[in-house]
Amino acid sequence: MSTVRIIGAGPSGLAAAITLARAGRTVEVFERRHDCGARFGGDLQGLESFSGGDDVLNELRAAGIDTDFAYRAFSRGFQFNGVRADLHEFATPAFYVVRRGTTPDTIDQSLKRQALAAGVNVHFDASLDPAQAHIIATGPRQRRPYAVCRGFVFETDAPDLAVALLDDRAGLKGYSYLLVSNGEGCLCTSLWSDFRRVHACLAEARRQLLERWPMKVVNERPVGGWVHFSGRPRWSEGGALVVGEAAGLQDFLWAFGLRAALRSGLLAADALLTGENYTERADAHFTGFIKSGVVNRFLWEMGRFGSYRAPMAALRWRGAGRLMHDFYRYNRLQQFLYPIARGYVRVAHPHLTV
Repeated sequence: MSTVRIIGAGPSGLAAAITLARAGRTVEVFERRHDCGARFGGDLQGLESFSGGDDVLNELRAAGIDTDFAYRAFSRGFQFNGVRADLHEFATPAFYVVRRGTTPDTIDQSLKRQALAAGVNVHFDASLDPAQAHIIATGPRQRRPYAVCRGFVFETDAPDLAVALLDDRAGLKGYSYLLVSNGEGCLCTSLWSDFRRVHACLAEARRQLLERWPMKVVNERPVGGWVHFSGRPRWSEGGALVVGEAAGLQDFLWAFGLRAALRSGLLAADALLTGENYTERADAHFTGFIKSGVVNRFLWEMGRFGSYRAPMAALRWRGAGRLMHDFYRYNRLQQFLYPIARGYVRVAHPHLTV
């Protein structure tokens, strides 16, 4: 192919574009918004290492992706159920807080700079017929999300902090969180059910988190979004390769999707360069991650009864680092539980494909 055409200038599409352009291909990217990261409003998100493998920043650097965006390493954080707060510490960074949006220090703008420097032609406010694309990286494509997130970002003088609040009143079947990173804060709720309650849940999350960790909150700005998942991702459409959330790829437990999106974009680019079968490679790489997510979602929703005491006790007993690693390994226990978990998800979340 003389020119590679990519729909979508999010992390997965740009990771693919950078790799292809640096290998000498002519790359055209079509983005329907006016800029990279325009879907977000300065949200703080996690780029995780706890899902397994090498440190995520080292993984990106090894793949040729520069990490010149702003990030903050977190190796400790609290779990809080409204009564008890457990502090968990990791030997190495569990995740890095990054910013999403259109300001220069975001991961979105970093990837854009790298793509442009590599010679990628990025067309904003532009669309392309998927039948003419080689890679589809449009982000969420399903009509109905499986989770909704709402919250706000703000400025503060509080020290760095990471808290996950486990309380269905503040995040039904999900969780709420408070992140503070280098003078910026983000407080959000995520709901996996009954999305009409999102504003009430956010108010409850705010009350509990800021009562337990009081801090100055100034210059609030609303943020939010939605999350899509498929237990059977669609890796191709016509002649195009599909990556990231466009394929349905997402962490079904806590919606840490950045690392998976970047990995899928890199896999798709490599498949185009080498002629290898992308579907086979993506299945081999992500099937365990996807199935473990189904099991983890089942266990999480079972553990929510009793104010999440069971998962909190499991983390204290096993240790956060070891248990988080176990969550994403698709080990023998998860293989045994998968048929049960799949059946549960089909009933509890009938709009999902698993």
